[in-house]
Amino acid sequence: MKNIPMTRRILTLLLTALFLLLPCLSSAEDPMPPTTAPAPPSSPPTLQPCSGQALGGKEGGRGAVEFKAGEIIVKFKEGIPKASVQSLLLAEKAEILNEMGQLGIMLLSVPEGRELEKIEKLKRNPLVEYAEPNYVVQIADPIAIEPGYSLRALDVIPDDPYFPWNLSKIGAPAAWDITTGSEKVVIAVIGTGVDLEHPELKDKIWTNPGETGTDMNGNDKATNGIDDDRNGNGFVDDVHGWDFVNWHGEPQDDLWHGTYVASVAAAETNNAILIAGVSWGAEIMPVKVLDQYGGGSIADINGGIIYAADNGAKIINLSFSLTCSNYPHSTQNVVNYAYSKGALIVAGSGDPRVNNPVPPDAYQYPAALEHVVSVAATGRQDEYPRNYSTTYNDKVDVAAPGVGIWGVCILPSCKPAAPLVGTYAAAAQVSGLAALLWSVNPHLTNVQVTGIITSTAVDLGDPGWDEYFGWGRIDAAAAVMTTTHYLEVEPANVVDLGRVCDHGVLPLRTITNPNTNCATWSATAIDDWLSISGPEGYTPSSAMVSIDKDNLPNYGPYITTITVISTMTNYEHSPLIIPVTAVYTQCWTSYLPLLFKNYSSD
Repeated sequence: MKNIPMTRRILTLLLTALFLLLPCLSSAEDPMPPTTAPAPPSSPPTLQPCSGQALGGKEGGRGAVEFKAGEIIVKFKEGIPKASVQSLLLAEKAEILNEMGQLGIMLLSVPEGRELEKIEKLKRNPLVEYAEPNYVVQIADPIAIEPGYSLRALDVIPDDPYFPWNLSKIGAPAAWDITTGSEKVVIAVIGTGVDLEHPELKDKIWTNPGETGTDMNGNDKATNGIDDDRNGNGFVDDVHGWDFVNWHGEPQDDLWHGTYVASVAAAETNNAILIAGVSWGAEIMPVKVLDQYGGGSIADINGGIIYAADNGAKIINLSFSLTCSNYPHSTQNVVNYAYSKGALIVAGSGDPRVNNPVPPDAYQYPAALEHVVSVAATGRQDEYPRNYSTTYNDKVDVAAPGVGIWGVCILPSCKPAAPLVGTYAAAAQVSGLAALLWSVNPHLTNVQVTGIITSTAVDLGDPGWDEYFGWGRIDAAAAVMTTTHYLEVEPANVVDLGRVCDHGVLPLRTITNPNTNCATWSATAIDDWLSISGPEGYTPSSAMVSIDKDNLPNYGPYITTITVISTMTNYEHSPLIIPVTAVYTQCWTSYLPLLFKNYSSD
């Protein structure tokens, strides 16, 4: 162990003691931080370029290391013959570890200690578009908040025993009057994985339809060791996502971060346990790219983003950042790819790190990349949380509460839930809000969703856009109400009531709206022999269809229609006309025993 000067030891002990005593020194009566943002910097952001410290071995990413030893990322220009590429790699003593064929990005193995030398040489080669280190990424250090930001018990629905303050702040309860979120919308949480068996998440985990059921040999596709996806997606038995760290189909969280983020965005809600998520219905696609220390590399990050986009995620949540400020070309290429497939990519603008501090106004990637919604954090009074040095800069798009945000926690020290500080918590709420908007209108583009979120935000700080809050703090109620309702019901083609006996059990059929609540639509029949009750329920909501036999004058076939309309101010794909068929018949079932009765006397 290195000798540490006595003054540094004393200072370290004092800082540690202060951190531990902070919750005791604070109280609910403590004044909130100022509601105005700090003065803007007098000079441009001070960025911290990579200095060349490589990560070797299997320690994980908890230090100030900046890239993985013995690995670089290269993209060759389009149209370069394979033979030319192979010749160049041979000359540079580089081997292909992985290749993203659709983007032409290669992860190469090179001699350790010569990564930067090889990169500079490749950059000068006219065949190469770019070359860069396999940068290390890292989650922010967890910061717990004082008791003043506490849970409050609910006496209204949802029935979860505790309700995070931030959900009221962003107007989530009013948004839930319209939709609580459709299970058809998938949020990919790219990070440390997700606790697949947590009671707040286990029923929300995305399931890959290509890896369910049995194969032609009668074996369970989930465990048959075969890539069963149509045309193959390159991942074997990826039933619930993928673990890029250990390369298998169980992206289990072995830290805490991914589980926390997933719960803030879309925890199981109205289930009488723990917290409520922004979207009650959205599914979570776990993609593990960070290890048990919270560290990883952009090669795995890139693979995770492509996996999420290729497997149907509408929202891709990224809540980590590079340990230095160098621009990751390959990750920008991958983000562009996901964006082109319609995904909304969301990331926290950045958070302080103890082991590798960065200025609060510095760019942090991936949040500062093009086509990424960069989310800053706000406090309980809509203030910039200056006490926690969360990132602000000219890449910030929008803000959300990020101080004392309750989410589930799987660490022994914080079970079952903890209030934490960070832009990753703010980004999770924006991801959940995007899921609500896509529930109201599944046909929105990612550009439209971004526009709705930013245009309906509550303006804070300087009028209009500013570097601390972007376009303002999100307003879920305003965003949902602004979104044009696209009406969908199931079934949409025909409701067949089948054979209806004159004295049998009445048939019941259900019309389901998978995307919005009962208050957003109505269903009516044009003939009085058809009975409709409802709609009722949150998302999904439903109406029951049956028959009033007293209004059926004769036996025989009947055909009518149901008209389904949106009750929202702004709507499309409404009204819907659904045919209904039935056959009213005389049934003798009840009289059959009389035919076989024995009338003979003894």
